[in-house]
Amino acid sequence: MTYTRPHAWMAGVTLAATTFLASTAGFAQGRLEALEAAAKAEGALLIYSSNQEAEMDAKVAAFEAAYPEIDAQYIRLPSAQVFARFIGESDAGVAQADLLTTASTVIFQEKPDLFVEISLNNVPVLGEKTPLIAPENTHYAVYQTDVQLVTYNSDLVSEADVAEHLKSWKNLADPRWKNKIAIVDPRASTNQLSFFLGLRDVYGDAWFGELMANEPEIVGTASAAAQQLAAGGYEILVPSVPVHSAALRKQGAPLAMTLPSDLVHAPAQGTGVPKNARHPNAALLFVNWLLGEEGQKLQCSLGGISSMPMSAADCPNALPAEHRIGRDIIPTDEAKQLYQMIGLQP
Repeated sequence: MTYTRPHAWMAGVTLAATTFLASTAGFAQGRLEALEAAAKAEGALLIYSSNQEAEMDAKVAAFEAAYPEIDAQYIRLPSAQVFARFIGESDAGVAQADLLTTASTVIFQEKPDLFVEISLNNVPVLGEKTPLIAPENTHYAVYQTDVQLVTYNSDLVSEADVAEHLKSWKNLADPRWKNKIAIVDPRASTNQLSFFLGLRDVYGDAWFGELMANEPEIVGTASAAAQQLAAGGYEILVPSVPVHSAALRKQGAPLAMTLPSDLVHAPAQGTGVPKNARHPNAALLFVNWLLGEEGQKLQCSLGGISSMPMSAADCPNALPAEHRIGRDIIPTDEAKQLYQMIGLQP
């Protein structure tokens, strides 16, 4: 084997790069140790979240196992209700939430001044890895994405049904599903609204008339609807993500999922620390943990798609190349038009 010695300038670049990486790693470790000490001194954390209870239970338990000195609690509400509660408390000068982790990022985009800036200075893991999905501003971080799917009752819907009648999203208007569809109310979250607007972009306004001819039932949340789906209240639920039915499937409920063609809609989920948080360091430490290896592996085990670079072995869920990131800022007039198509009042 012939060894070729690098030119002197190449050696200098290599040395400089190595020195830079070592100094960056040293900075990140030092910052993490300081953050951990400050968070442990605070000793408490209250999270406002729209994530499912099973998901939040798993996250809080894992975080407390890593940091037993911190008592982590959460309050779970749908995104719109979480935002309304937080803004109401903020306007009243009553600080409650230390952290928001939500399936919609609209509040972070519309009111970034209410949240601290997120950077490698206060979330050290960002000095080690660059997120796969960049947030719209520096006042929050994207911690995962999900691809929205059809969840169906596998006792009532056969594989042949899926192949023939759920090949594309357009098939939701197939008479096979008349009186057998549950649609998640798009008023509850911009994720659902953005999904249906995506279908409108693909199929046009007239298609919604065909969909509504199937007389779908409008349901409040996908997680609650999954229980009715498992009980046979309807046959398909649209849209949903794996975590909505994870606990039920683990218990053996007859639920399965499929991704029809023509639209891969992937909402980005965000987390931010309010400027008036009572336990800001505990909140920032949770963000660092959530974006770190342990938090991201947990997200993947729950069916989510990592927002940080990970190996396929650690996170087999990957975002398809043809995906469309969900819209969180949607004009009022556009939203109203969609609601009317589905027969809803704003």
